Amino acid sequence: TMFEPLKETVALLSTYGDEMPEAIHQQLQELPERWDGTKKLALRAKQNAAPLQASEVTAIRRSCQ
Repeated sequence: TMFEPLKETVALLSTYGDEMPEAIHQQLQELPERWDGTKKLALRAKQNAAPLQASEVTAIRRSCQ
């Protein structure tokens, strides 16, 4: 749904005779998959960082006490 406005804009431009290169159409098809991959990568990075953050929180609490 995030990329629908872009697709609609490209469709609107084509109704006015302004055709986009084929590469643009191909990218619009690939973007949702690539965005999902990016979100999954960010989630994995967050999960990998969580134990490190927890140990840092524990170390900071100990030093404050």
